[in-house]
Amino acid sequence: MGATAKPKAKRGRPLKPLITKEAAVDAAILLVEREGIDSLSVQGVARAMGVTAPSLYYHFKDKDELLQLVARALLREVGAEGGDATGWKERAIALAVATRRTILRHPNAAPLMLRYFPRNVMLRAYETTLEQCPYAPQYHMAILEALEKITYGASLFAAAAEAHHIPAMPVFDADRFPRLAEALTKGPDDEALFIETLEVMFDGFETRYGNSKKGKLK
Repeated sequence: MGATAKPKAKRGRPLKPLITKEAAVDAAILLVEREGIDSLSVQGVARAMGVTAPSLYYHFKDKDELLQLVARALLREVGAEGGDATGWKERAIALAVATRRTILRHPNAAPLMLRYFPRNVMLRAYETTLEQCPYAPQYHMAILEALEKITYGASLFAAAAEAHHIPAMPVFDADRFPRLAEALTKGPDDEALFIETLEVMFDGFETRYGNSKKGKLK
């Protein structure tokens, strides 16, 4: 009598879908870090994931949606770096430093944060900052504007230099520019310089707004 043939096992559906938006965003970030911003396309991300471009397009309306989600993912990394600072100024500086560190971890992807800056992700952070702000409400938008522009301006400038492998300050003749040479020699480096710049800005807030919390905008 021959052996009884075993019935074939039915293939079940995968426990996890082969493609998710989160996986696509992670693949896009890795692709940009490895090959640069010009390499980023739906087709390139699909190849990196081992799937077809049409199947990836099923999860995204278009390339812009993918790029927007990459920018949001990078910004969300900032939350993990916030630290346990106490006090309004200390927390604001910690958030700015965390933002700079995140952008410099992904210098090739930094232009996406500038082009697709996801302000809707920042609304809660804005609200918390203003809730704790010691100055009068009529000064709040000027303070937010200063914090945002100096943080992202300085961070994206540094990331651009990093991505293109060029120094932030070009080599120059110290005899021709002696004051600049002295400033670079005696000043703090990198992150310490960024923090010192923020401290100067907060000193400016205190000088301009500190003694007139209920007054009119100067």
